Amino acid sequence: MDGNKNIITFGELMLRLESQPGQRLQHSNSFRSYFGGAEANVSVLLSQLGMNVCFVSALPDNPIGQSAINAVRSFGTDTKFVQRSGNRIGIYYTENGNSIRSSKVVYDRKHSSFASLVPGSIDWNKILENASWFHWTGISPALTQQSAELCLEALKAAKKKGLTISADMNYRSTLWDYGKHPSEIMPELLSYCDIITGDLDTVEIYFGIKIKSGLSVEEKFRVCAESLSRNLPALKVLAMSFRGSSDSQLPTYQAAVSLNNEISFSPLYTIPQTIDRIGSGDAFMGGLIYGLLQKQSAQELINSATACAVLKHSIEGDFTIITKEDMEQFIKTGPVNRVIR
Repeated sequence: MDGNKNIITFGELMLRLESQPGQRLQHSNSFRSYFGGAEANVSVLLSQLGMNVCFVSALPDNPIGQSAINAVRSFGTDTKFVQRSGNRIGIYYTENGNSIRSSKVVYDRKHSSFASLVPGSIDWNKILENASWFHWTGISPALTQQSAELCLEALKAAKKKGLTISADMNYRSTLWDYGKHPSEIMPELLSYCDIITGDLDTVEIYFGIKIKSGLSVEEKFRVCAESLSRNLPALKVLAMSFRGSSDSQLPTYQAAVSLNNEISFSPLYTIPQTIDRIGSGDAFMGGLIYGLLQKQSAQELINSATACAVLKHSIEGDFTIITKEDMEQFIKTGPVNRVIR
């Protein structure tokens, strides 16, 4: 894992339109706008942490597409491999929930520039020429059968070149509507991966691995890691996050990693306030990739990934806008409410 070579991330960059605080989508007359997407979010964080990142995607050749590219590029991510093709950017609408009502996401991304990509439309040999790492997520193969085939094409090319491959399982139930169940697609794609993040529910959907509900969080993770290793012989690192609630009903966050047969858990954090949790899983993935490239120990690794994820809850929009110093400070102190002068 050579940190001097490029990290390649592949996925869709979208326009996010969010209803005003306290408003439902169906009665909002104005929206806050952001750009984001799982793989782009990982790119932005890694760029801020000093990594060389190239983002691969497709966007329309119009001012909205250019604005999206500018948003990613402004944080130092290389966008030279973003194709200008197709007619529209994918959109998703968000409605923030609260302690009473769940948050909501509505996708409008069919026939987008990215979803219109087909196998053979990307020169993977050129893109992967100076790369050491390839990252993708389970969102892309959920879009269309052709998107799934394009992911497989990319993974075969990355594996042939000896790249480290990482994936976030990222199950999105409303996207899988083209006649295939994720269990028919995802196990083969994930078999190429060295590093995987996900959650227990997604593991059950993709692989049929059901973990007993009565086990502790620690035991659930251990059993899941052992079961997945039998299904995915190439798997070297598995990481998961676990959300819960404190006695005072505040959200909690903890994570675990299995690295070189060593399992480590992060501290359990109580999150006193959530500004925006969208993108926190991507921040977790970005922190994990960063820690692996820095050759951190299992404990250091899960602390870094968890710090990035928890910090994301304090930041509006999809991108985790933090520095390495922010991450290191959080690891030392946890959530704090003070002014640094």
